[in-house]
Amino acid sequence: MVKVMFILDDLLIGLPVKGFVGILRTIANMAEEELTDESKIKEELLMLQTLFVTDQITEEEYKRREDQLVERLNLAREREHKS
Repeated sequence: MVKVMFILDDLLIGLPVKGFVGILRTIANMAEEELTDESKIKEELLMLQTLFVTDQITEEEYKRREDQLVERLNLAREREHKS
């Protein structure tokens, strides 16, 4: 009887938790891929440049965001070389 209880506990508690953890891992992997996708970063850089050229953001804002995007691009390239 006790063995059956443990099996039921595993099924009722363990599996949903494992499934939820699996979903969280998948979301984390997708987010990491999004942040390190070179083509997306380059697209963001082009959009940023367009915003600056059309006077929608200041030069200070442009430089700040450009620095962040270039850092992400460098990290993505480093990550790619390690793979």
